[in-house]
Amino acid sequence: MTDAIRTVEDRLALRGLVDRYASAVDRRDVPGAAALFSAEGRLVAHFGPGTDDDPVVRAGRDDVAAALEAGLARYQATTHLVGGHVVELDGDTAAGETTCLAHHVYDRAGERRLYVIAVRYADRYERGPGGWLFAERRLRLDWSDDRPLVGR
Repeated sequence: MTDAIRTVEDRLALRGLVDRYASAVDRRDVPGAAALFSAEGRLVAHFGPGTDDDPVVRAGRDDVAAALEAGLARYQATTHLVGGHVVELDGDTAAGETTCLAHHVYDRAGERRLYVIAVRYADRYERGPGGWLFAERRLRLDWSDDRPLVGR
């Protein structure tokens, strides 16, 4: 296999990893989402826009699963739209940035609401025997909007 073909295959595999994560989260397949992380993989969340202070860090698949389960529990539905995905390959490791608009439907005092956040993931990937996995996903909140949900 040529280096160019391998590069294209790796880029497609990494985009597939990012898309599978979004799909698993939206389907509430928490074990499936957690399985996309390496055994020591980390999910790091910065919920304050523009800050590096006090991130919430989860390490290992069990902790990642627990964090996703707790985070999703308050929402009736979610839809993650993955936008840009840029990666830099380095053999069996890679780094990238993924942008996403995450839509969350929830209820507050009997009113259905829509909470939309623009997030940017700083991702580190590693290739294992079964393919690419997240070594770390670092979520940063760019902006958010919370409003009543009109329609179904």
